[in-house]
Amino acid sequence: MSSPEMVDYIRTMIRGDHEANDRIEARLDEIGWDGFPTLLGAVFYFAVNRRFDERTVPGEIMRFVADMRASTPAGTPEIDANAAERLIRAAVDPGIETNIDPQMAGRVQGLVILQILGDGAISDEDLDALLVEAADLASRV
Repeated sequence: MSSPEMVDYIRTMIRGDHEANDRIEARLDEIGWDGFPTLLGAVFYFAVNRRFDERTVPGEIMRFVADMRASTPAGTPEIDANAAERLIRAAVDPGIETNIDPQMAGRVQGLVILQILGDGAISDEDLDALLVEAADLASRV
């Protein structure tokens, strides 16, 4: 079960509110991160499905991943392009096998969420609705 702090953590991450994000991260370090990977996966699912669908050609996903990797700030841990493409395709087509290292999957999910939803790409109202829907989905998994 995800906590309200986890939802706020993702919201502040997307909005680029680093001070609040650091404060919430410290709080989560105290109370625990149980359920966070499930919530992050749900937000990833909804973010990807805002940007891509089953008609998206593989080349478009490859370009998206290449652009995302090129725009990632220096010092950010490297992500595996093949893993990123496979995770994105699997969010659109649940029949695709992902078997990806959980740490790599988490890094990919975080970067994809920022790439799709960050920099003002989503209104506060739409972001809140997406986070409520993701928290609801995560609570049922």
